[in-house]
Amino acid sequence: MALDISCSCCGKCNVINNNCFVYLSHFLFAWGDRMWGFGVGLFLINLSFESLHLTAAYGLCMSLSVLLFGALVGDVIDKIHRFKAAQVSLLLQNIIIILCAILIYIFLAYTDQILSAGQWLRYAAYVLITLLCVISQLASMARKIAVEKDWVVEMCGEDHDRLATMTATLRRIDLSTQILAPLATGFIMGYSGVEFGAVFIGAWTFVSVFVAYYLLWKLYNTVPALKKLKQVCRLQDKTIEECMALNQINDNETDEDGNKSSSVSHERQTKIKCQLTGVLTGLKRLYVGWPVYAKYNVRNAGLALALLYMTVLGFDGVTVGYAKTQGVSELLIGIMMALSASFGILGTFLYPFMRTRLGLARTGIVGLSLQISCLLFCVISVWMPGSKFDWTSGHSVTTKNETNCSEILPNGNVTLPCAEDVLHVSDNISVWMLLAGIITSRFGLWVADLTISQLYMESVEELERGKVNGVQISLNQLVDLLKFITLSYIMKWKIT
Repeated sequence: MALDISCSCCGKCNVINNNCFVYLSHFLFAWGDRMWGFGVGLFLINLSFESLHLTAAYGLCMSLSVLLFGALVGDVIDKIHRFKAAQVSLLLQNIIIILCAILIYIFLAYTDQILSAGQWLRYAAYVLITLLCVISQLASMARKIAVEKDWVVEMCGEDHDRLATMTATLRRIDLSTQILAPLATGFIMGYSGVEFGAVFIGAWTFVSVFVAYYLLWKLYNTVPALKKLKQVCRLQDKTIEECMALNQINDNETDEDGNKSSSVSHERQTKIKCQLTGVLTGLKRLYVGWPVYAKYNVRNAGLALALLYMTVLGFDGVTVGYAKTQGVSELLIGIMMALSASFGILGTFLYPFMRTRLGLARTGIVGLSLQISCLLFCVISVWMPGSKFDWTSGHSVTTKNETNCSEILPNGNVTLPCAEDVLHVSDNISVWMLLAGIITSRFGLWVADLTISQLYMESVEELERGKVNGVQISLNQLVDLLKFITLSYIMKWKIT
């Protein structure tokens, strides 16, 4: 009896330790991603302060890269061993960020000297920075698929309660770093300058990569399930061996007896040729993930998740810009963003309890219903006092008042509020109702997101997790891109 109790305690301790390895490494990943995501926007503005063209081009390249190569990245993760996938993606992402931070610092610190050598250096730096950021983004996506969508599933096995708890905790860490990391980065840049901010992010990345690598290595060697060879890896190795055997047969048929002693270098060349053939054939990976994605019944839940990107999800650039033009101060916008993240964190705490009580599918339905109910406030805000939409003419208009003197000029520029920094609720109920709907909807949004993520984890086969999750990320990016295209068209139509 005492032995059984001792073994049970040891097993629980191992589970707790393994979970801590995952959470600590994920915190380092998330914190670094949030710092870089916040800082790179400020870096780009300082690199090209005369216009927003560089920022727009950067956003477009990032979106298109995820859209085009999401399925390919997922398929590559399926084809290689677990630790190698996490190892390569982690090192590649962090090395690229360090190089990019160094490049940005050099450009900001020595702008005059660089530009004196010719304007072509400016554009070459723009292209190089954007290219490095795209590679870093794809490497980050690969790491997330490898660790969060595969390692976590293998660690939990058939324990779906543990899977729900772990995914909720990982999302809670994401939302927490979403609040704290930009605050810390903004504080450092505000007091020390943008150049020092680039140095700090590069130094943080350099230090954290060693810690994160150790945590992943420790986790891999502690959990036996992670060392299990993927079935797809066995098939790939077998294919290479068959290819080499076929080439050997052809060589034996064509070579004379004197050439029987083929050297080791010839064998290596044959293997490389077979691998290159596999790479060329692998170009079809760009689209092969989509049919695999479509064969699963959970695709409908994934489509529902993707369509959410066409709705008011949160405080993106569009929402922040609109709130600012309606007279809401930067301080209040920051407070609203913190509140929205807090509602999302609350959802991650209640998700495991809801899943246990209601079941996985019903939890997702409840989450989506709550989100839609809260977003009704955003729809109703169109007809509330202070709304800037004139439905009689079908165009949006602006009016000057005590708190808001923003208007759209013929050249498309927008003048920001000029009277009061803080907008009173009684003066513009519309914008406050809009923000209230966005904030409260985050609870249902993250409950639904966690539900759909767990549906994929439980339903998708091991050898297709990367492809399916890669396609899902690409689909989300496609709908998000369509949202911005639609918004751009509406704004152009409104101005004309």
